[in-house]
Amino acid sequence: MQLMSTVDVDGLRVDKVVVRFGGLTAVDGQTLTAPRGRITGLIGPNGAGKTTTFNACTGVVRPTSGRVYLFGEDITKLPPQARALKGLGRTYQRMELFDTLTVRENVSLGKEAGMAGRNPFAHFFGRRAQAEQLRRLADSAMEMCGITAFAAQRPADLSTGQRRLVELARCIAGEFPIMLLDEPSSGLDGGETEEFGSILTTLVADRNVGILIVEHDMSLVMSTCDYIHVLDFGKPIFEGTPSEVANSELVRSAYLGTQGDLEELEAADA
Repeated sequence: MQLMSTVDVDGLRVDKVVVRFGGLTAVDGQTLTAPRGRITGLIGPNGAGKTTTFNACTGVVRPTSGRVYLFGEDITKLPPQARALKGLGRTYQRMELFDTLTVRENVSLGKEAGMAGRNPFAHFFGRRAQAEQLRRLADSAMEMCGITAFAAQRPADLSTGQRRLVELARCIAGEFPIMLLDEPSSGLDGGETEEFGSILTTLVADRNVGILIVEHDMSLVMSTCDYIHVLDFGKPIFEGTPSEVANSELVRSAYLGTQGDLEELEAADA
């Protein structure tokens, strides 16, 4: 197994994180890095602790032990909003869009929340300049995701795939240097998943962001990720390149009983 250094990285670092809920250990000693300029995967069977790891990274849950660092700064005790202001963005397994707002307004929220949180007075007195900045950021994010034509529509009128792209565009508009994506291909068909993966690789190449992705679609993981961490029953069991993961007997054993994912792992190494 190829291990990565735990020195400070230009991005997110999770160091020996443990999360317990009563007598249940959901995450047991998770260590990973997600630097800028790379797509990092976090995979494992259902119930492996992937979303709990995300929640520990973003401040939704407090680790029982271990630390979380962002650009070398210990953020373990910071609330979610403070972490977002420092550059950590996230999408959710269950989409959180506002159906009463337009697509452009939803996308603008990615940056607007941060503006309001930094300095309320500057937000009030600089509204015209900020409104122009929000428009530019939203338009750029929508163009990158190919949803400009839906700017004036409501998310409720869009397909699942289009809604996923709205959520991604909101994260892009927030200018987060590190983005955590929780099962972003859920509900997408094969063509939409392929398009989504292409957007992610372009985003990393063009804007030097770092992406940590939890995903069950192995075709998306294997085609986009540069490095992958594998969880099973809350424990990290393997890490390496997509090829190393696909060839690992330990990973294959963890996926026994989840035939669809196992077949995708085999196909990735074909």
